[in-house]
Amino acid sequence: MSATKLTKWTLAGLLAVSAVTAQAQAFKSQYMVIDLSGGPNVKQYPVSYEVKPPDLDFDTCRTKELWLRLIPAGTFMMGSPADELGRGGNEDLHQVTLTQPFYIGVFQVTQRQYELVMGTNPSQHKGSTRPVEQVSYDMIRGTKKGTQWPANNDVDDTSFFGVLRAKTGLLADLPTEAQWEYACRAGTTTAFNSGKILTDKERCPNAAEVGRYGHNRNDGKGKFSEHTKVGLYKPNAYGLYDMHGNAWEWCLDRNTGNLGTAPVTDPKGATFGEARIHRGGCWLCGANRSTSAERNGVQSPNYAHSNLGFRMVVLPSQGQARPTQPTVTPSTVETPKEVVTLGEAEEELAETCAEFKAVWDVYKANAEKINAEFQPKSEALQQQYGKALETLKGTVQRRGDLEKTQAVVAEIERFEETKTLPSVPDEDAIAEIKALQANAIRPFAALEKDRLGRMTTLTKRYGQALEQLQSDLVRASKLEDAAAVRTMRERAKRSEG
Repeated sequence: MSATKLTKWTLAGLLAVSAVTAQAQAFKSQYMVIDLSGGPNVKQYPVSYEVKPPDLDFDTCRTKELWLRLIPAGTFMMGSPADELGRGGNEDLHQVTLTQPFYIGVFQVTQRQYELVMGTNPSQHKGSTRPVEQVSYDMIRGTKKGTQWPANNDVDDTSFFGVLRAKTGLLADLPTEAQWEYACRAGTTTAFNSGKILTDKERCPNAAEVGRYGHNRNDGKGKFSEHTKVGLYKPNAYGLYDMHGNAWEWCLDRNTGNLGTAPVTDPKGATFGEARIHRGGCWLCGANRSTSAERNGVQSPNYAHSNLGFRMVVLPSQGQARPTQPTVTPSTVETPKEVVTLGEAEEELAETCAEFKAVWDVYKANAEKINAEFQPKSEALQQQYGKALETLKGTVQRRGDLEKTQAVVAEIERFEETKTLPSVPDEDAIAEIKALQANAIRPFAALEKDRLGRMTTLTKRYGQALEQLQSDLVRASKLEDAAAVRTMRERAKRSEG
């Protein structure tokens, strides 16, 4: 096999293996839901997954549940173009690649959600569905381990994310500045994630569409004149609300000056410095302070203000807290203690939940097997690609092709440093990628189809069991428990869809 052909083949193989590995390790549904209803004294917060967005007609998604949306890995242009009205001097346009998917909050963390985790509400302007504020970086991540980013992603046990990690097993944290802007933009390149531009630095109707800012505080939405109830303004294409305005949002990164114009991958911000970045604008700001690219920093991580809150993310496990394996809503709901003697309905419920677990265990085992099979192949193909580059270098040197030699040497240096492949393979490589992906993912896809079909049936059975349980409770005059079961039925109905 020639050096050129070997390079093509290994490039296709590596890209395909990368795609399969990502498929096997990816999060399991479009939305993650963390149930906080047990409050600060429970040992565990149940985690479930949904395919449909939250129902905004009910405030449960703003109070007792934390809803997060899956954001795929990808590449985007961070910063703003030189001709964008109101741009800051620290918004140089540059390419950013994020190699891992992540979940991010559909809303800013609200006061009731914070209270259910921490037991207190530090906010100045109170309202259960409004963003929590007067929260410092230190309160969210901690004053000891939580100050070490980007050296590591540890948090203090007593911090908001320390408590949440312990009770969910999820790697919950603040977003990096790049993750925040990527999620905010949702594919747009304009000042606002609605696809519209800034028309005036202070007053702009396009800013008023997407969030609460300094000049629409009296528009009546939420009946508040400061920050207001989350989820009242136009969401972006990912279904995320209030990325512009309402409250500034803390990010992980230390504050820096300009980020430069060079392409970067998974940036983590400055290594040194005290101030931390926050993004998104607030209810006190002019329109130009709430754009997608606006970068703002404060002097200290212990800074707190009534215009400053946060939005959370959940990341793939990286040796810290391991995400809890996805479970369906039925297995995460505690049946009221008084109900356990109600007979057939409760037994049917328990049997259905056991079947859910059995289906998932089989699915998980097969997914892990697929991933394990491809890990050694990935490592071997990386070695082959490096050897192919060395062979190609010798070939072009013998030809006396100086320009080609320099290009190959540059690629060798890049590959040794990053262990990543060129972004654009040729047509032969693309064809081989598709063939390898099809063969590799086929058993995984078939298993997923079977799992979804069986879980749809089980979810319907679960709903029927809940209906019977609710009827039994009403007949037993246990109206409070019946109301709780009705809430479970509503969630089960969403799952059926």
